[in-house]
Amino acid sequence: MKLKIAMIFDGLQMGGVERVGSDYAKMLCQMGNDVTIINLKPKFYEMKKEFPEKCEYIDFFYSRKFASEQYAKLVKKGIVGTGVYLGTQIILQLFNAIYKLMFRIHFREEYDLSIAFSGHFNDLSFVANNFMKTRRKMCWLHGALYSYLLISDGYYQLYNKIKNLIVLVSDAQEEVLTYNRSLHLNISKLYNPTFINERKIDSNHVQQLKQKYGRFVLMVSRFEYPHKDQFTVAKMLKIVREKYGKNLDLVFVGNGPNEDDVKELVTSFPEDIQKHIHFEESRLDVQDYYNAAFALVHASVAGEGLPTIMLEALAYDLPMVVTDSKTGPREILGDNKYGLLCRVSDPSDMAEKVVRLVESPNLYFKYKEKSKERIKDFAPQEIQIQLEKIIKNIMGE
Repeated sequence: MKLKIAMIFDGLQMGGVERVGSDYAKMLCQMGNDVTIINLKPKFYEMKKEFPEKCEYIDFFYSRKFASEQYAKLVKKGIVGTGVYLGTQIILQLFNAIYKLMFRIHFREEYDLSIAFSGHFNDLSFVANNFMKTRRKMCWLHGALYSYLLISDGYYQLYNKIKNLIVLVSDAQEEVLTYNRSLHLNISKLYNPTFINERKIDSNHVQQLKQKYGRFVLMVSRFEYPHKDQFTVAKMLKIVREKYGKNLDLVFVGNGPNEDDVKELVTSFPEDIQKHIHFEESRLDVQDYYNAAFALVHASVAGEGLPTIMLEALAYDLPMVVTDSKTGPREILGDNKYGLLCRVSDPSDMAEKVVRLVESPNLYFKYKEKSKERIKDFAPQEIQIQLEKIIKNIMGE
């Protein structure tokens, strides 16, 4: 079954969603499909090099502000908000009709399946409102259904138009569908695969990292609070060194809007702590950092989907300490079966868990072995079999 598939992204910046998207683009190509990548934020293209060369690319600017559904939350502000929402709907419907015509004039290709992969208002609206001609529609939820519907009724409207949803976790899904009976959705749960083991490790670079940072814990994420919480992780390192006296460094890999805020927090620490917290830019050779690190640390306040970083750490047998935020970490680690969970926004609890790994070689090597076991559930071969079944079901074949 060879299909023409369009994957629509809200930018190709360095991030977990984009990394997962490149993995699925690779998988869809390996399945024999023709894949087109549509980038709705052309100024963000850093991750383009991670996608298969055989993919076609379309750059077409479409802002989240253009998606009328994102303004649905205005209704909650009463009569005035409702009036503004209705006026916005009229204006944007006219604007989008013209904008859609512009897209179709320039790009006349027809697709068997279009996928709103970022799951943001613009790529969802782009697919739901038929900017391109397509037989079937599909969208990715990088988390649980309930978490999106809590944010805005606009998601409710878009999901009902698209119908076919992929979720990473199914927490509270039955309750959501029970209390929203007008939602008629075809929902499939599918874990993200990871291909990071296919990347070549630079052993010289690994040794350089070990020499530069010594024994270090690693956090690889965008600086984007509250979805990523580097503040708690930085405070954790301070506690590990001051309270427990452990010789451990911390390396942050990533960029983002809150990077300077985290750096400002670190400058408030004693100088002897500051010099053990290091900031690296976003890296395409992140596999070398996993290979050199002692453990992964990861924190979020607002919740997660199925953090790609955790899957990549499993692929390198890296023990981890992660905040028990909704909804992905517990899905991956179970009840501390495959790694250690700690309380959200609690640097002391995270520090205590990290110190347990430092002080107990048996526990540390137990989690290294458990990582080998758990990563099998995210093997590309297994995920591909499931994805093929899902697509055949959607296409009615």
